[in-house]
Amino acid sequence: MRSSFASSVLAIAAIFVCYSFTPSGAVFKVDGSKSKINWTGKNIAGGKHTGTINLSKGELRFADDRISGNFTADMSSITVTDLTGDRAARLENHLKNEDFFDVPKFPEATFSISKATGSGSNLSITGDLTIKGITKSITFPAVVHQSGNTLHATATGIKIDRTQFDIKYRSGNFFSGLGDRAISDEFQLDIELVAEK
Repeated sequence: MRSSFASSVLAIAAIFVCYSFTPSGAVFKVDGSKSKINWTGKNIAGGKHTGTINLSKGELRFADDRISGNFTADMSSITVTDLTGDRAARLENHLKNEDFFDVPKFPEATFSISKATGSGSNLSITGDLTIKGITKSITFPAVVHQSGNTLHATATGIKIDRTQFDIKYRSGNFFSGLGDRAISDEFQLDIELVAEK
């Protein structure tokens, strides 16, 4: 259930680190139509929901053998993909209300790269993820490839603890007696990014 971004979320972006082969001063802009953020949320009983979130903008910058970048996820774009019709609409609306991401108040989630380490196409990305106005540092592995003026990066299995971003709805760590209605504190992000110079 927690799509959050959601990186997110986005985060991922981190990604494109072929900086060892990229000229200093290069800027790659994310193509939102080709990039994907998928989320998975689970409950204690073993059930789960899946969905997507769109990136509204993002770019990677290379300078002096360092990489930086900022990415923005449009939280109003949260969708549910494992349900259809009214059931999907109800869950999407719930994810957008104050129990979860409070989208009217916090319409965006952002990720800013602070460090990228590794070699070849396998990198470790560290950066600041901001959801609901709360910023936490996260680190995750990413695989990146560069072909001409295009960067392609993937990051899978990124675990985000929603309670760190004040999303405590049905968390067993904050409410008792939930039983099978408890929702896991962690949700997962799987990201695929495409950026063009």
